[in-house]
Amino acid sequence: MKLNPKIYNQLTNEPVETQVVNGKKVEFHYMDETPYLFQFASRGRFAVWTSDGNDYKVLIESKYHKALSDFYTVEVNEIWLSFLEKVSQLSRKMNLMFLIPTVILYIAVGFFASIYLPNDIWSIIFAMIVLVIFSNIFQSRLINKRVRLENNMAQDQIRQLIGVEKFNNLVDAQEAHYKEYFKFEEETTQTNDNIETNEIEGGNKNDGNESN
Repeated sequence: MKLNPKIYNQLTNEPVETQVVNGKKVEFHYMDETPYLFQFASRGRFAVWTSDGNDYKVLIESKYHKALSDFYTVEVNEIWLSFLEKVSQLSRKMNLMFLIPTVILYIAVGFFASIYLPNDIWSIIFAMIVLVIFSNIFQSRLINKRVRLENNMAQDQIRQLIGVEKFNNLVDAQEAHYKEYFKFEEETTQTNDNIETNEIEGGNKNDGNESN
């Protein structure tokens, strides 16, 4: 299963940690050392899994990794990789279930319309396009529902592995990291705004002195 392959190929620096999980190599790369920090961290995504279809690389924000290192042990990652593989298989299965019948129906209706309803062929094609769009929406919702179910099952397995108390402590640490990170971002923005304001005010004063 390929997962964010473009990012995977661009992570060529030395990993901060390397694991072997179920026979697959898992490398950890700090997001802080890449151009992806703002892209992902600003949206609250502090860990991004990538894969070339065989091995994995995890793009992760450094402080997040240190605060939640127990969420990224080999034992926990065995559960998580199993979840990723299940999601990949589910996605392929669903695509085949919807894609093949839709293509067959589209071709059959188009063929029938071209012979028996040539004057209405464009209306029929438009109706088929609408049908395909609604089919894709239904497929996406169905996949998302199954993914959430598998995700909850994976979380239950991790909770059972490390214990409820430790799991809850890590969830609290995760929440604390979110608050601290975005508090820092907010403070940085406010400081920059103050600097810009001071620069503007200073410029006005200088202009006034020059005019005098």
